[in-house]
Amino acid sequence: MRRTDLAEATMEGWARLDEAQRQRSFMAFVSAAMRLDRLELRAWLLRRLRNPPLAPPIDPARLMLGDVDIAFIQRTVGEAACGPDRDEAGG
Repeated sequence: MRRTDLAEATMEGWARLDEAQRQRSFMAFVSAAMRLDRLELRAWLLRRLRNPPLAPPIDPARLMLGDVDIAFIQRTVGEAACGPDRDEAGG
């Protein structure tokens, strides 16, 4: 399992939030800190970092598509663009 630097990840997520989201996140953290022990609070924070609004947006450049995936996408887009009667017209 990959280690996550909670402080760094939290600050990166915090920087993406607007003022209202920061206030809600801060209040949720204070509430959780008051009722949870150290390990439970760590688990709570990890869950928050994996889900919006603190989770990073998906970077499309990091997605990997294989040749089969690309061929499927091209086939699907081609069929949608040409319409269902493409084969009947002989083209």
